[in-house]
Amino acid sequence: MKKAAWAILAAIVLILAQSGCAPADPKITLLNRLKSASKLAAVKFTFNKIIWGEKEKRIFIKLKNASFLATSKVQITAGIDLSKVKAGDVEISRRSVKIKLPPVEIIAYSYPFEKIQVDRNYTANRFLNPIRLEDMEEFLRLADADVRKSLDGLGLRRKAEDNTRTLLTRILTKFGFESVDLDFSPGGPLAFTAYE
Repeated sequence: MKKAAWAILAAIVLILAQSGCAPADPKITLLNRLKSASKLAAVKFTFNKIIWGEKEKRIFIKLKNASFLATSKVQITAGIDLSKVKAGDVEISRRSVKIKLPPVEIIAYSYPFEKIQVDRNYTANRFLNPIRLEDMEEFLRLADADVRKSLDGLGLRRKAEDNTRTLLTRILTKFGFESVDLDFSPGGPLAFTAYE
């Protein structure tokens, strides 16, 4: 019984090999290659953020303000999600390809707690007005919100688009295309991906 099953399978393979399979659709092949790359990191940006805050307190009279100063390291990676490219976004004509790419987005954002360095020379606890852990957390939260709000001013979108265009043109040329035209979908403010 097993020999018969193997014989039938071998016959099917032989028939398919002799008849030849239809050549793969180049658009589907290209889409599969692009989607296998998924998130393409195009630019990584690292900078130090200064975190400053003052805490005012009154007990019948205004007490001297407590102050807080620290620096932190922020790492941002921007790029595009190639899994969002659809068949309608790709046009292939002989040796030329035109692709409408999704907008640039933030694909990684790191504001590590262990990289925060408090300046002990400036940070001052005052009598009856100390900087507590809750105060530090609030200053750090506000600094994080400030970074996220100012992402568009960092030039990440333009740099990510330029790097993506250079990299994909090089890759698509190796796939055999002589003319490569890449456009980006218009995007609003730089946005974080869903997992962020």
